[in-house]
Amino acid sequence: MKRNTEQASFSMLSNALTRKGVNVTIAGGSSYTNGKRIVIGVGPWDQMVCSLLHESAHLNHTNFSAIGNVMQQTSTALKNAINVLEDIRIDLRNIREFPGAIQSYQSSRRILVDIITKREFTNCLDDILYYVLLVGNLENGITAIKPALAGFDWVTLELDKLCLKYAQLAQTAKDTLEVRELAENLLLELVAMQQANQQEAEGEAEGEAEGEAEGEAEGDAEGDAEGDAEGDAEGDAEGDAEGDAEGDAEGDAEGDAEGDAEGDAEGDAEGDAEGKSNGNTSGKALSNSKGFNEIDLEQSFEDLDVGKLLEAHRYQQDMSNYSRVPEPIKVVPYTVQELLRGNPSNVFPAANLQVNGAVANAVKVMFRQRNMKLSGVTQFGELDEDRLVDAFLGNPGAKNIRRDIAANLSVGVLLDASGSMGYPWDDTHRSYVATKAAMAMTQALEKQSGVLTSLSLFGDFYLELKGFALKKTPSVLPYVELGGTSTGSAMMEMGSKLILQSSQKKVMFVITDGQPDVPQEVVGSLDWLAQHGVVVLPVIIGQVDVRFTGFKDLKVACIDHVNELPKQLMQLLKQHI
Repeated sequence: MKRNTEQASFSMLSNALTRKGVNVTIAGGSSYTNGKRIVIGVGPWDQMVCSLLHESAHLNHTNFSAIGNVMQQTSTALKNAINVLEDIRIDLRNIREFPGAIQSYQSSRRILVDIITKREFTNCLDDILYYVLLVGNLENGITAIKPALAGFDWVTLELDKLCLKYAQLAQTAKDTLEVRELAENLLLELVAMQQANQQEAEGEAEGEAEGEAEGEAEGDAEGDAEGDAEGDAEGDAEGDAEGDAEGDAEGDAEGDAEGDAEGDAEGDAEGDAEGKSNGNTSGKALSNSKGFNEIDLEQSFEDLDVGKLLEAHRYQQDMSNYSRVPEPIKVVPYTVQELLRGNPSNVFPAANLQVNGAVANAVKVMFRQRNMKLSGVTQFGELDEDRLVDAFLGNPGAKNIRRDIAANLSVGVLLDASGSMGYPWDDTHRSYVATKAAMAMTQALEKQSGVLTSLSLFGDFYLELKGFALKKTPSVLPYVELGGTSTGSAMMEMGSKLILQSSQKKVMFVITDGQPDVPQEVVGSLDWLAQHGVVVLPVIIGQVDVRFTGFKDLKVACIDHVNELPKQLMQLLKQHI
């Protein structure tokens, strides 16, 4: 099945992480990392690549133990500032570690642009932190973020310089604890800048008020003096008491009006000059934000973690194709070696050599038949050196030269270890048949050229016994009873590993005693796995009504004894491989 570019990117990054010991799981629900495992919520591949990049950056470069308590005890404002600066730091580390990932980052930031351009300004700290995030992305070389800057035209030159300063400091921070110090300092500097701007604004207002008051006082004094002088002179000339009165009244009125107008004009001019001499205006809003001076720096409403922003965006898309995929299964927190040391008696039963031989021969014959291509008298298959030499020497009996084509196949074997299977002490327990069947299949298949195998137990938990990178199945494996039967989630866990393989064919055997806890989860997993080229082949131990297993639309092999396995196995493999 041909993979698209995003799926190929996801596989390459996941394989790189797997080689470093990181478990990558695809499942329903949200994306997250706990420092040891990355779970990616199922969805469109471009969205999954974005989430994987972000979560892998956290896993590789965030000190969870050092920052965990801090994030729980701190304010939302400081927590958001830490998240933004930490995202800038770890993204740059990831880009340097995986240079090819820059294109995936460009794609992911187009999603972030969509998120930011659609949000409304809240006139709180979030508005500034979004701008810091954008500046940091640009500094990291992620140019696809530029369109989101259009809504931040209210940012002053002084504020822009401060945001750039802390974005660059975050790039060079050595660890998460240093990022926390940077976040605290950023908030302090923002408060100091806002206080300085507010003092400038208050100085401007005081200057205007003083100018107006001085103007009015000067106008009143000049008007009274002029009015009195004119009125007295006019009254003396006419010798009339009425003239004195009129002169006084007209003079007072005219003088007051002229003086007030002149005083107001002078006062405004003086007030403006004095106010501006105390500081320049800044933080004026040019968009739907009120501007820096009016932002409440103590308030923060959103959770500014890029991973959570991506998750919120994912759930706004059409998720109808992914709604039935089950959430991730819990993983056993111990290695195979630790389990063997802790309880060396709880192990797989000894192999049935007769059955192993029968399965191995059946698989060998099947692959040889599959790879034979007859052309005239020449058979093409794996180069057989003896036949090649005989033919070269002219041996007439060596007309056919065989070249076996590599199988190009990945097979995952998923073994039910729920309570109903019991412990594999003897053949009265289903687990006895199941473990022998699983070992026989795995060991027979891994001997074939071009075949990769994996073997895992599942119940309520998941335990990988042998990964695809391990060439040979260990002779001794622990057996652990794992509770319930979370078959659907276990299938997604194994499927997450299978789809990362570059093999042309991907097959999953599910060996179980029947009904899972949630049959619909099996159906959801089957649908998603089928879309991505994974063939699921169920092997049922005992007589079970297939309608209640979730496998009712598949060809199912039913066995009561491990001796029945070779025939059933061959029937399934021939149909699908």
